Amino acid sequence: MRSRAHLQAMRTLPTTVTRWATPLAVLALATSCAGGIGVGDRSVAVFTSRCGTTPATSGVGVVVDEGVVLTAAHVVVGAGSVTVSTTGDVVGSLPADIVHLDVRRDLALLRVPEIRARPVDLAAASSGDDLTVALPDATLGRVTVTRPVTINIDDVRADTRSRRAGYELRGELVRGDSGAGLFDEQGNLVAMFFSRSVTRDVIYAIGYTEIAHVLSAPRALYSCDLDESRVVIR
Repeated sequence: MRSRAHLQAMRTLPTTVTRWATPLAVLALATSCAGGIGVGDRSVAVFTSRCGTTPATSGVGVVVDEGVVLTAAHVVVGAGSVTVSTTGDVVGSLPADIVHLDVRRDLALLRVPEIRARPVDLAAASSGDDLTVALPDATLGRVTVTRPVTINIDDVRADTRSRRAGYELRGELVRGDSGAGLFDEQGNLVAMFFSRSVTRDVIYAIGYTEIAHVLSAPRALYSCDLDESRVVIR
């Protein structure tokens, strides 16, 4: 899938942040998306079963296109199976396939054929911008961009350290919501929450340029390798 042609140029400050953090993400504030699709309508809960010795996990995803959900790679990298729910309840959730996994960017794509939606528009944010975050259970909240940053962090499998474009923000968080999308006032997807600092009262999100790269990347099917306790390309 190609990224939207009218993506804005990201205004990145010459800042590098080295951090050690625990994955998570956040709150929600219902608003309206471009094309009449509500931001809350793009939010789904993501559930996994265990793969080998890796425990089951849960997180949040963003519907970015017809049958396609974006989530955090660390939510699904150890998945035996994956399901998504628009209500936040595992009962009645829909089966999903992992079709792209980028452990450097901490982004993953899920294929869920039953989901219907227009492609999401992407945009940049600047320092001081207020963004909204949507969760499947319609919790409301708001976060504020402190500054665009380049984040220096271990990749999801902790094999190497990676640099990714993103944002440092202020706002309340609840644990267990990694993968929630951040939207601007026009309903454009700006970033995806993935972590908060363990030493400072700040939160971090992966920027739209990294998301655009993943949306345009080749896709394949992933499944659980019991010996590795993680998913691999079939």
